[in-house]
Amino acid sequence: MSSPEINLESTSESTQKIKKPDWLRVKLPTGKEYLNVRNIVSKHKLHTICESGNCPNMGECWGEGTATFMILGNICTRSCGFCNVATGRPLEVDWDEPQRVAEAINLMKVKHAVITSVDRDELKDG
Repeated sequence: MSSPEINLESTSESTQKIKKPDWLRVKLPTGKEYLNVRNIVSKHKLHTICESGNCPNMGECWGEGTATFMILGNICTRSCGFCNVATGRPLEVDWDEPQRVAEAINLMKVKHAVITSVDRDELKDG
């Protein structure tokens, strides 16, 4: 039985690179509204799922002047396969956080605010 002939020549010349569709590309975050949201989040020492979850749409949302706040820190006690938030033992609860979130929302002047939370299974109420 003879083995089939194998062509070891490079096919790179005949192979063309396929261009990714425009909708798949993420624009770099820029603009006045993006910087405003970034400054508010930073100044108030807040967490967002946008940053903690490495959301590829962060530039688009923040550019529109919106963000999803994440309360109770940015370390989760669970390790969900779909989530990119850090897993581990969270820091102490920051009891001043609700006030800072409210102030940030007021500064952003949005009609609706989205607030999510990490899981804190180590707390008595789970």
